Amino acid sequence: MGDWAQWVFPVMSVLVVGIPATLYLHRVRLPREEAAAGVAALAGMRWRDFIHLVLDALIRRGYERTFEPNSPGEEGDYVLERNGQRFLLSSKHGAAYVLGSTAIAEFANAIRMHNLAGGLLVTPGQFAPEARPLARAQRIELMDGPTLWPELRPLLPEEQRDAISAPSKARSRQQVLMAWLLGLVLGLVLFMLMRREQPDTSPDVSDLPAAAASVPTTRPETHVATGTTTPASAPVATPASPLPSPATTSPTALAKDDAPAELMRRRKAVAAAIASLPLVDRAVWETQSTLLVQLVDDTSDPLPSICPLLEQDDELGATRLQLQPPAGSRKPVRFVQCRAY
Repeated sequence: MGDWAQWVFPVMSVLVVGIPATLYLHRVRLPREEAAAGVAALAGMRWRDFIHLVLDALIRRGYERTFEPNSPGEEGDYVLERNGQRFLLSSKHGAAYVLGSTAIAEFANAIRMHNLAGGLLVTPGQFAPEARPLARAQRIELMDGPTLWPELRPLLPEEQRDAISAPSKARSRQQVLMAWLLGLVLGLVLFMLMRREQPDTSPDVSDLPAAAASVPTTRPETHVATGTTTPASAPVATPASPLPSPATTSPTALAKDDAPAELMRRRKAVAAAIASLPLVDRAVWETQSTLLVQLVDDTSDPLPSICPLLEQDDELGATRLQLQPPAGSRKPVRFVQCRAY
């Protein structure tokens, strides 16, 4: 992979963690927690304040309260009228209520006794699952905490609404921050792993002057008499000779013979010998100290065949090898040495 992958994948991991977490916390978790806090606030109100909020919400729907001397139902029940029909409103105040079929049957009897069209049963608590089909059959509308809160919330003072939702919003901000921090940590870990796996293919800077010094230069020769310029003749290639044996070559002799041309000749001879191995396609000197070895097969280790050819020359024995796997291989490039300096 290129250097761009070291940045793209970590950044993508941060976004993949942070964006979905933010959307979930703001659009799903926060409304749910605010509704739960609102229902708890409704249950904590005085009954009279609660029922007045309910009446205001029903008036917005088009209901009107009727005042009769003998109001039906229990104390605190109200008769409402809409479109010429009358309905009975009854409330069970408290979050602990779980109203079932018995409460529905009693409320339905009160509606029939006073010949009303239907009723509305309100509670900040909950209704049992079996109560809802029975209520629909009796034309009774059930309004529990989650149903009431969206209608009653706009009727509360702004200061009270802010006080109810403030803890949920603060908790949501902390959770969003933790999600982004988690994504950032994951991105940093991924970045460090990719940096560790990225091979170092940069040339050895310390070898550049030596490489430049080893390139032969030619200067044009100028004939004074004729005033013409002719290029100098190319250097004569030295016939290849077998690599010197370490047993017959002393350090003093190597120091005298290691001229740039002699060193280049030995480097070419070693590269040619390595290129002739069965597992090697070609061998090219990338720098003075790095030999690129293009492999044709990555199933076997080529070092047992390459290292003896390098180590027979004391100066080339510590060469850095860049083992390039064949095209299509998933194995990474390896940088190895047969022996240290």
